[in-house]
Amino acid sequence: MTTTVVKKTLSKNDQGQEIISSVGMIVALVSFAMLFATLMMGFAMFRLTAPVWPPAGMTKPSLLLPSLSTLCIFLSSVCYMKFEKNMADNRGLIATIVLGFIFMIIQTLLWHSLKTQGIYVSSGIFPSIIYAFTWIHAAHIVAALAMLIWLYRNVQKGVTPTTQRQAGNTGKFWHFLGIVWFIMFVTIFVI
Repeated sequence: MTTTVVKKTLSKNDQGQEIISSVGMIVALVSFAMLFATLMMGFAMFRLTAPVWPPAGMTKPSLLLPSLSTLCIFLSSVCYMKFEKNMADNRGLIATIVLGFIFMIIQTLLWHSLKTQGIYVSSGIFPSIIYAFTWIHAAHIVAALAMLIWLYRNVQKGVTPTTQRQAGNTGKFWHFLGIVWFIMFVTIFVI
């Protein structure tokens, strides 16, 4: 069995656009990483100096909803990688979008669950940290979902070097959010 390798030949303009958009996405991701790193450093300082964990009067949130969120975001990344391998078959992209919306529904349920446990933003530093992390992450997920829907519309018109570039950058952002969520899950909810 022989495999045909299709060489991607781009015009100089397309090559320039690919470099510019890739560098732009990397700069954006580095700035987002700094935001989450700053939050994580604040959390680490609080966590390491707290005499008891969780802080007195607080109960640790259940792992059920954060675990489901983790599973959703992991599966969505797997689906997106499948889409990137064969952009003509957009089922992976559709699954990514659906799982992204399910992730947001689970986040909403998590916030509701926290409130029913009496854990509000105003309840202290520990709840403030949980809400800050999850709200900021959710805002980025909403932005990524908008990018995924925009990409879906563009892919429907045909796979071009431009849509491939868009898929690559959108994928970087989506996978980044998955990694950030996993770190948040482990540090905030598990440990």
